[in-house]
Amino acid sequence: MDLRKNALAAGARWLTAVDDIGWDFAVHDGKATAARLTAWPNKPGILSDTAEAVCDVRHPDPITTRAMAEKMRRALFESAARCGCEAVIEDEWEWGGDIFDHEMIDGIRDEAIRMGFNWRDIESQAGHDAYFLATHCPTAMIFTPCENGITHNNEENCTPQDFVAGLNILLHAVVKRADR
Repeated sequence: MDLRKNALAAGARWLTAVDDIGWDFAVHDGKATAARLTAWPNKPGILSDTAEAVCDVRHPDPITTRAMAEKMRRALFESAARCGCEAVIEDEWEWGGDIFDHEMIDGIRDEAIRMGFNWRDIESQAGHDAYFLATHCPTAMIFTPCENGITHNNEENCTPQDFVAGLNILLHAVVKRADR
């Protein structure tokens, strides 16, 4: 065992550590996602030479996010060393924070209230396309309910009736902004 190099096991250990980081910070709205692990060769009875994993950490507070990310980095190198492997971080990115236009957010909220729809403000920490758009123009997001509260998952399901409130709010908020 001490001579083995098992990249798949290193990746699995790392993703488990990332999930644990999420649970460690969950009480304060922290999240960690162990999203993908691929290994090569992917054959029964053969140790993997390489593995590639994708994960992220999120928290409303940027300082806490950075602390979580540092724990994630340390866990990567510890997991690799435990399995006789080396680790390389090929790409890092960050997003989040206060990037959405407050006037647009207020307009969306006002329209939801005016039309009598249930609403609540949500601090999204996910990497939506709107984050990239917000670097070029005023942006905000509207979320509609999904069956059983499941989103960003293959089991996500919304009926046309689920979209009625969100689409009406969007329509009226856009018209109101255009008419200002």
